[in-house]
Amino acid sequence: MGDSRRVLLAAVAVLVALLAACGAPAEQVPPINVAPVTTENLANAGGLPAPAPALPGVAAPAVPRLLAPLPALGSRNGPRVCEKFGSVPVAGGRFEVQNDAWGAETPQCTTAFDTGFSVQASHRKDSGPAAYPSIVWGCNHGTCTRNTPFPRPVADLGDVRSSWSVTVPDTGRYNASYDVWFDPQPRRDGDNTGAELMIWTVRAGGIDPIGSKRGTTTIAGAAWDVYTGSNGDLPVISYVRQQPTRQVLDLPITEFVTDAQRQGVVRREWFLTNLQAGFEPWVGGSGLSTDAFNATRNGV
Repeated sequence: MGDSRRVLLAAVAVLVALLAACGAPAEQVPPINVAPVTTENLANAGGLPAPAPALPGVAAPAVPRLLAPLPALGSRNGPRVCEKFGSVPVAGGRFEVQNDAWGAETPQCTTAFDTGFSVQASHRKDSGPAAYPSIVWGCNHGTCTRNTPFPRPVADLGDVRSSWSVTVPDTGRYNASYDVWFDPQPRRDGDNTGAELMIWTVRAGGIDPIGSKRGTTTIAGAAWDVYTGSNGDLPVISYVRQQPTRQVLDLPITEFVTDAQRQGVVRREWFLTNLQAGFEPWVGGSGLSTDAFNATRNGV
């Protein structure tokens, strides 16, 4: 009996202790005081923590630098050239804008500005181009642009590139094209007697280059139809882009010249005398515009 009583008394003591604990008041948690957001608080808070440093050995993706970047667009006001073969320097003399209304008697004017030119004409000719209003880099019929690297031997051509952005109308018959000229001599005046290389970036109205289609090639990631023929005694090779485009960036002119050598049209010992970019309107003309143009050799 004595042992049983002691066990019973111990159990009662434990039960009393548990009941006392359950009845005790809960511990109070002090409230968290949050100050209102004010301009003064923000000013005193200091700057945000610095971003975590870049992972070692992980470089940011490189942005390719254009060798012939397009200039920023500016005013389109400038001298208006209406003489048949009139021209005017632009971009501080680096380039020359020419009217070159050589193929028809239809009136034509070209408004020149620092980044390009616009055309005002209403040609109607079915047999061929009425004109070639264009921007020139190099030496052309006695006019040489400032600090031009041309004439230059094809063997020492270097990396010649050009960027060009145009606006063209929805109607008419015309092309937007580069015209690159070659001569056996370092010619600065008169007609070139080596070869003519054309690069058509836009073709409208079902017109075709001189000669006949010889094949296709891929240059600068685009497919081009290749035509060869002759303009009188002058060999002509033309590259027509299968997918027309109103803008080219860093177009590798040297690669076209190299392909023309493989085709047997251009010779290594000749000289590139000048590079032009413009339009050959057959029908129409107004609405053709070079909005921005640039060309460089080895990035200069």
